[in-house]
Amino acid sequence: MKIETQKIPTTLAELEALGEDVMLHIPASFEEYLEWVEKCQFTIEYFNNEIVIMGNASYYHEKLVAEIIFCLKTVFNRISGFSVLGSNIKIHIADVLSPTDFNADVSVVQGEPEFVTLPSGKKSTSTITNPVLVVEVTSKSTISHDFGDKLLAYKKIDSLQYAIFVSQYQPFVTVYERKGIHHWELRDYTRLEDSFSIMEQPLTLAEIYKDIQFEN
Repeated sequence: MKIETQKIPTTLAELEALGEDVMLHIPASFEEYLEWVEKCQFTIEYFNNEIVIMGNASYYHEKLVAEIIFCLKTVFNRISGFSVLGSNIKIHIADVLSPTDFNADVSVVQGEPEFVTLPSGKKSTSTITNPVLVVEVTSKSTISHDFGDKLLAYKKIDSLQYAIFVSQYQPFVTVYERKGIHHWELRDYTRLEDSFSIMEQPLTLAEIYKDIQFEN
């Protein structure tokens, strides 16, 4: 559910009190958001002139994220020059109307990361602008946000080649692969024996969902 409020939680205890199926949208300037990033004990995002706060991830979500990171490390160990990153790294998307900061569950950078320059002039080593791949593990509270706001924003990243969405409730993986400047190919995979390629390297759903117990 979406709650409009001016009260911004800053501690882990306050976040825990929200539960897992809650998303907060708080109107704020980008400068105010940057101030709250320093205060909060957890991850917050910024989109469409709002601070976005999501409830704590479940055990099932985090176990699946860990498995995806392992799979992607295995894939990219076969080819050099790539770094697999976790959800604490922010992805900045510049926009004339409103800058955007998201935290993908997993992201991959090719070569050196390009760090964002903050309004203060400082470089933020916790925020990149050039991922080649992002992964979102969808939940009931975030699926509309992931396939809506996030996907549209991710497609604005010039370096991005893959946007992958993974369900934690059943074997279901959606892969958006860039085929041209404004051309993305969409494919859904629903069987554990299904396989798709990342940078010409194969990856199966059986590998992604290995030892995963699905959340109801």
